[in-house]
Amino acid sequence: MHSLNGLRFCVLKETASQALTTIRAESKGSYLCPSTQSHAKVTLQNYMSGREDNLRSITIDLPTKSKFYLDAWEVCRNIPLGETRSYAWVAKEIGRPKSHRGIGRAMACNPIPIVIPCHRVIRSDGSLGGYSGGGPCIKNILLDLEGVIKGSSLLF
Repeated sequence: MHSLNGLRFCVLKETASQALTTIRAESKGSYLCPSTQSHAKVTLQNYMSGREDNLRSITIDLPTKSKFYLDAWEVCRNIPLGETRSYAWVAKEIGRPKSHRGIGRAMACNPIPIVIPCHRVIRSDGSLGGYSGGGPCIKNILLDLEGVIKGSSLLF
C-alpha cells in the first residue's frame, strides 16, 4: 500500500455497496492519509448540505493524464459556485478554442466529480449535456443545490 498526497477519485453511486465496489477497484492498494480523508469528507458533506463551497481546499492527486485534461480540469475547478460555463468557454480558457468536444471528453473522464465541478460545464445553447457523475438528472440536482438559475449565468 502507498499513501496518496490528495484525493484521486470520488464516487457517486446509488448505494454504498456500489460505491465500495468501485472504490476497491480504483484504489489498487492506495490510501488517503486520515487527516486529508477527514477534511475531504467534511468538506463534501458541507457542500451537499448547502452550507459551503470550499471544494478548492481539498487537495487532489491526479494520476498522470494529458496536459489538455489537467488544464481543462483546473479551469473547471475555478468556475464559481452557482455559475456555469460552456464547453467552448473552457476550451478558450485553456488556449484551445476549437477543442470544445475534447473538453466534453475531459469532463466525462473527470475522476473527481463535485471536487472538479464538471457539472458546472454545460452546452453553449444552455442545455445541460451529459454528466458522468450520474447523468443529466444528477447534474441538474447539483446545479439546483448551488442555486444556478438556468440560462442566467452562462458565460461564453
